[in-house]
Amino acid sequence: MLNKIRELDKELVSEILLENRCLENLWTLCDYGTRFPGTTGERMARDFIVGELKEYGLKAKLEFFEHQGWRRGIAKVEILEPFERELLTISLAGGPSTPPGGITGEIVTVGNGTPAEFKRVKESIKGNIVLSSSLAPRTECIPPRQCHRRTKYGRAVEFGASAFIFMNSQMGMLPQTGSLRQNRLGEIPAVTVPFEEGELLKRYIKMGKLKVRVTVENETFTNKTSNIVAEIPGKNEDEVILVGGHYDSHDNSPGARDNGSGVTTILELARILSSTGVEFEKTIRFVFLGVEELACVGSSFYVLNHRDELDEIQLMMNIDSPAARGGKTFDVGGFDDLGKFILGISKDISYPMKLRNPSFGGDQVSFIVRGIPAASIRNSPSPGMFSYQGPITMEDRGWGHTSGDTPDKIKAADINEGAIVAGRVLIRAADQKGPIAKHRSEDEVNDILQKHGMDEVLRYMQWPSIPIFPW
Repeated sequence: MLNKIRELDKELVSEILLENRCLENLWTLCDYGTRFPGTTGERMARDFIVGELKEYGLKAKLEFFEHQGWRRGIAKVEILEPFERELLTISLAGGPSTPPGGITGEIVTVGNGTPAEFKRVKESIKGNIVLSSSLAPRTECIPPRQCHRRTKYGRAVEFGASAFIFMNSQMGMLPQTGSLRQNRLGEIPAVTVPFEEGELLKRYIKMGKLKVRVTVENETFTNKTSNIVAEIPGKNEDEVILVGGHYDSHDNSPGARDNGSGVTTILELARILSSTGVEFEKTIRFVFLGVEELACVGSSFYVLNHRDELDEIQLMMNIDSPAARGGKTFDVGGFDDLGKFILGISKDISYPMKLRNPSFGGDQVSFIVRGIPAASIRNSPSPGMFSYQGPITMEDRGWGHTSGDTPDKIKAADINEGAIVAGRVLIRAADQKGPIAKHRSEDEVNDILQKHGMDEVLRYMQWPSIPIFPW
């Protein structure tokens, strides 16, 4: 078995580096523009993925589902006092429209929107417009989802805000978008402004009373889309390694890193491993998930529609944004035995990985809350195999969720390293005899969520709306 694994490693690494198809396919995918649910780009991306899988000799199955679609319309933030001025702004995804005349009021700033900052000013929030930065300071946001956009929005709603303004913490006149609720409209209108416009609002607040008007017109509709599934059968068809990643993006971006890089990485792993003719111990199931950017809708429907087969999934590997600069590691969502498995692979392949603290973000969460071992690829502090080291504060998204998430910013070394690390872990997981990590009961899942403060986060997020949890 050891010789077989080593030979597969060599084939995997050489194919990824010599063919460089991860980056080439990424440019093709991004040429379709936004892959936001319900757009032409989403349909073109789905056709592209299906066509590639067919070329590899794999049969792609479309698993359709319907969800609440959302289409962005007009969004305005107008300063009325102390000076008249209109700011650059767009709606946050899933936000409702304002009344025809908009919402007029004063702004209450909650800084970075940490729990402590909300608590400090919560008595002033009711009936006013909340302004929050997108930053999630590491020392105050444990887990990071305590300062996620949806958590900040949930706090603003609970404390009685009339509207929500989200301010990018990164410079560059780029509004940072993102979703508010899962599969339904949010309760109050919500918009996003660039860093520079947010700083202007804060300056006017310091000068005296600031009065603004927020006007939003959005549209909802029923959208039919699908997850895309293909398999490499193993010796045990009832033992599955699920390799997943979302193929949608937000509507202001081609989503190169998030998650075009994940899509093309999964395609490359499917191409290479299907061409080897090797029969692994476990079945490898590739799942390209839809509608992640609207709060993990596609993965939630996958879990819901396969609820009678979830015991078969030995491991869910989430490949989301693997092209970040620097080394790679994994987030195992608080499953300690899965962490030991990953660290064992790290030692075996002589690639240093230090497990990330659980972030409970992305499609893997739909599986974690059902007790399924799930590992999501992440960037790490190590320089990585090509000696490149990138920022890993994880306090904000950088280009993510902005119009700046374009393929020209993705380096071949970074996306290829992500594919190599994910592929070598996948090979070993797929050829593992017996369980990789134990499935958790509902009580055990609740203990993990409470230990990491996620019970409170999920309450503010009101997630999930799709009935996957509690069991």
